[in-house]
Amino acid sequence: MVPAYPRKEMMVRICEVVEKGWRLEQLAQRPGWPSRQTIYRWTLADPAFAQRLKYAREWRYGLKVSATAGPVFDPERAEAFLMEVRRGHAVRDLVRRPEWPNRDRFNRWKSERPEFVTALAEAVALAARMRPRKWEFYEEAIADQIIARVASGETMAQIAAAKGLPGKVDIRRWKRLRPDFAKALRLAQRGGQMRRSARPSRLTPALFDHILTQMTSGASLRQVAQAPGMPHYVTLMAWQRRDPEFAKMLAWARQEGHLARGAEKVERADALAAASRRSPTAAATSARASRTPAAPAAPAAAGPRPHPGG
Repeated sequence: MVPAYPRKEMMVRICEVVEKGWRLEQLAQRPGWPSRQTIYRWTLADPAFAQRLKYAREWRYGLKVSATAGPVFDPERAEAFLMEVRRGHAVRDLVRRPEWPNRDRFNRWKSERPEFVTALAEAVALAARMRPRKWEFYEEAIADQIIARVASGETMAQIAAAKGLPGKVDIRRWKRLRPDFAKALRLAQRGGQMRRSARPSRLTPALFDHILTQMTSGASLRQVAQAPGMPHYVTLMAWQRRDPEFAKMLAWARQEGHLARGAEKVERADALAAASRRSPTAAATSARASRTPAAPAAPAAAGPRPHPGG
C-alpha cells in the first residue's frame, strides 16, 4: 500500500513549519498535512523525529537549544531589555513585541539566571521611583470637586475610593502644599458632617413605607441608603437588627423586588425581540437602553403598606 504521506519528507517539513511558529492544530486544518494523531503515532514510532519536533517547538518559543551548550542566554539583549524597563516600559508590553523575548523565553531567562532576576527587580524599582505620579501637582478643578463632594456629605474614605480622584496620600500632600485648600477642606468636612447628622435618625411610618416602596420596585437596601435625605446604610442595618417587624418587612420587600426585576427583564426581552423583527437598528438601540440601570425614584408620600400575610 502506498502511504498517504511521504513520511520522511513530511517529517522534515513539519519540523520546519513548527520552528516558524505553526502549531500542530493549525497544520491539521490545512489540506495535505497529517492530523495530530498521525504525527503522534510517528513520534512513538521514531524517537529521532520526536526529539527533532521537541527542538522545533522550543525554537518556536524562543528557546535556542544546542546539543551541548543547552539554552542560550544573550547578555547584550538582556541588558537592552533591562534598559527599556528602566525607561518605564512595562514587562508585559515588552514581551509582546517581536524585537524582544517572548513570555516563554523571558521566563526561561529568569529561571536560569538569578542575576537577571535581581537586575530586573532593581530596574522595576528604579522605573517606579522615576515615574511621575498622576496627582503629583495640585489641580484647582479637581480640588474644587473634592471640596464640593465633601461638603455634600461624602467622607474622605469615599472620596479616596472614587475613580478619577486623588487618593489619601495625594490629598494629604495637596493639603501641605496648599494651606488654602486645607482650610477649605476643613470647612467642607464640617458642613458634610452636619449634612450627615441631619439624616433621619428615627424610623417614622412615612419613612418605613418609602423604604418598602423603593425595595419592592427593585432597589436594594444600599441603593435606598444612597438616595438624598435617606438614612445611612449602617443605620438601616441597625434598625433591621433591633426591630424584627422591620426586618421581616424588608425580607418581604426584597423578595418582591426580585420578582419586579425579573418581570422587567422579561418585558425588556420581549420589547427587544419585537424591535428586532421591525428593524435591526431599533433592536441595537433597545439593547443599549436595556443595559442602562434605572436610578431609584425620589422619595414620595405613600399610604400605609399592608402586611404580606394580612
